[in-house]
Amino acid sequence: MFSKSARNYCLVLFMLSGLSSAALAQGTVFSERPGLAGPEEMPKQNASCEGLAAIIAGLETPEGNRIDLWASGPLTYIHSDEALWYLAICPQSGVQVMCITYSDNGMKLGDNILIRGGMRILDKTHIVLDPCLASREE
Repeated sequence: MFSKSARNYCLVLFMLSGLSSAALAQGTVFSERPGLAGPEEMPKQNASCEGLAAIIAGLETPEGNRIDLWASGPLTYIHSDEALWYLAICPQSGVQVMCITYSDNGMKLGDNILIRGGMRILDKTHIVLDPCLASREE
């Protein structure tokens, strides 16, 4: 069994190691790719439909670590299964982003919206955000 001071020392080291890896990730991955942020963080700039392909090109997400995407564009798809809403932005000719959320917030096809949430890249042209929040862009 560890002594109280040894436990405190390990706790401090554990917390500091998390801070340094978060700072490293923020400084490298996120700073060069608009719209990306750590969990529950806000990026310096939102991604646009036109920039999504470059943002996800070669991006490797460490297993177990969440990366959030903040992206804006025209609402191109709305569907509900009576429990969840599936909202997508961006034209089919590029990278599309689907937001899985609990409400359509009265948004209509063609509205310019902002979606943000935990990112999962399915392939070169499809991204899913879950959990996700959606709102009209001002």
